[in-house]
Amino acid sequence: MKCESRMLSVSLQCVSRFLSFACFALLGFGQFADLPCAFAQADETSSQDKLRILYSNGFTFTADGLPLVTVELMSNQSQVRLGGDDAVVVLPDGDGGPVVDAGPGVWTLTVEKPTPAVVREWTVVEEVASGAGAERRTAMALWKERGYTPRGFEVGTVFGVEGTVFDSRKTLLAVAPEKPPLGKRQAESIAKKYGIETSVYRELVERPRGTVVAGHSSGVVVRNPSVIWFAPKNTDGTMTVLDVEHGAGGSQLGPVKKETRQYYGKLYITVSNDGQLVAVNAVDAERLLEGLVPSEIYANSHEEALKTQAVAARTALLSSLGMRHQAEPFLVCSTQQCQVYSGAGKANPRTTKAVRETRGQVLFRADGKLVDARYSANSGGISENNDFIWGGKPDPALRGKVDALAAKKPEWKPFLNGVTAAGVAAFLRLPADGAYAGRTGIGAKQIRWQQTVSVTDMDRLVAESYPQVGSVRSIEPLERGFSGRIASVKLTGTKGQVQAKGDLHIRRLLGGLKSALFVVTPVGDTKVPSAFEFTGAGFGHGVGMCQSGAMGMAEAGNSYKSILAHYYTGSQVRRLY
Repeated sequence: MKCESRMLSVSLQCVSRFLSFACFALLGFGQFADLPCAFAQADETSSQDKLRILYSNGFTFTADGLPLVTVELMSNQSQVRLGGDDAVVVLPDGDGGPVVDAGPGVWTLTVEKPTPAVVREWTVVEEVASGAGAERRTAMALWKERGYTPRGFEVGTVFGVEGTVFDSRKTLLAVAPEKPPLGKRQAESIAKKYGIETSVYRELVERPRGTVVAGHSSGVVVRNPSVIWFAPKNTDGTMTVLDVEHGAGGSQLGPVKKETRQYYGKLYITVSNDGQLVAVNAVDAERLLEGLVPSEIYANSHEEALKTQAVAARTALLSSLGMRHQAEPFLVCSTQQCQVYSGAGKANPRTTKAVRETRGQVLFRADGKLVDARYSANSGGISENNDFIWGGKPDPALRGKVDALAAKKPEWKPFLNGVTAAGVAAFLRLPADGAYAGRTGIGAKQIRWQQTVSVTDMDRLVAESYPQVGSVRSIEPLERGFSGRIASVKLTGTKGQVQAKGDLHIRRLLGGLKSALFVVTPVGDTKVPSAFEFTGAGFGHGVGMCQSGAMGMAEAGNSYKSILAHYYTGSQVRRLY
């Protein structure tokens, strides 16, 4: 069908289970500039239902049986631009509605009359496994006795594939809702009062609203309430998104960069919680991994290391679905907070081969659940327990352990639980090539490091979070874990003292340190230092797999399955699909 005007011509391809037709504009699904009427088939799912699905913690499967994952590409944008020489088509109402083909060119998206979301921030005081009704009732009763009105929020997801049922669901018991950004302060207060670990759960009370407007360089304009979908005209082709922001999310914070990137699957642009725009890629898990794995590991690594990374990344992806971003219209993000994803344009033949050769393979724990497959760039020769870094319950698969090569060397043994500053300092003097994590080119650069931060810079960094400290005079580690990593430090300044907690928070606070496995020495006068010198090991949080260690183990002849078995205690590789 075609509907023509004096200004432009738009072709509508109708794809639906229904045979009824109605005026597209009158249905309320969207409007075309200068088009008096455009026809489309009805869809059995309303636009509001489809929008609700974007915020659910479940996911669907493709016709080929692959998990379909929604990935945030960038949020809080005043405009999003996509398209180019490779034409994309607009699906104003998603699959099952009309298709608008304006030909090659750039679509620019903005939002009209935006209304931000209404969000509540709850303090999570306990996590209860799915099905543990008695434990949940006991916890609810306890917090009622303490004067709160607790509420349970279910996160995670459940699905079955070829006889295997995967269930990651759990209930977050939460109390004391606050308006953002007060939830974090409330969580910290409750944690201190009761001596527990807390976190913040963001409840979406009311979705954001607004009209998403897509203007094509040819003059075509499409308007739709809240969301517009895009797909490549060639079903196996890619879509180009211009000025994708990247580079944020880790301890090494720097300026946000922008880059043009390509993506498989579909894209949807919707209203973000702050009333601006968020761009999301809906893509099958294997295509996603092809763009994700080369962002997580060097593509010239040994093929067994690439397979190791592919299985770990796939497991981490699936185990995290429904666990984060409950108040957002996507399942995972594309930064270090989730997994770094750079799209189809960053795919590499070597990493793509590793993904395809391990298709559907994931790591299961002995209890039949997926491993929470965490990994970091370099452990420094010794990894850390998950509960020490992030709190919560100990995970049997994420126990701190010594690098497989270093464990065989007697000179490492006296220092491998170096919970004192002297013990850690001695550990840091051991040869870097004594561990697999230091035997590759990149590993040798990461396994040991030094960084000096001037007092001027330290004062500026600390003042952003703790203005009550004043000029910093001393930094004292208070708590070290199995590996010697630091979970809390005491900062003393000219105005007062404060205790800072949390791996990533500490690393950012003290100047973007590569890891929390370090010792610190004042430079100059110890009472009024001019700078602080940090000597440390590793890069990242140090939980789970050490990527440099995996590369070293692969080069030494270890298979990807044996490497995974070393880093994830009691795990087994199984094919899920």
